[in-house]
Amino acid sequence: MGGTRIWLILLVLLPILFLPSIIAISKNHPHKIPIVLTNFVVSVFLGLGWFIALVWCFIVPSSNSSRCSHNSFSSADEIRKLHELKEQGVITQEKFESKKATLL
Repeated sequence: MGGTRIWLILLVLLPILFLPSIIAISKNHPHKIPIVLTNFVVSVFLGLGWFIALVWCFIVPSSNSSRCSHNSFSSADEIRKLHELKEQGVITQEKFESKKATLL
């Protein structure tokens, strides 16, 4: 009877213990690997890791940072194209400078 009780407790507690990992993986969180590692490693040693991982799995980073890096590459490409047009004589130096200032 005692062995059955232990298994029942483990079947209830283990999913609760790894709940942050389960949520992060099921939501395909962009930081799911660090969340899982925090949940496994830090929870074992400190117990506070479970709470940290639980909160973290619900915080989804904004896509503004990726949008900014994408725009910077796009702006650099545009400036490169404008420079080529200026070198070919299609646009003037003044037009190049004004378009470059607009992109930056």
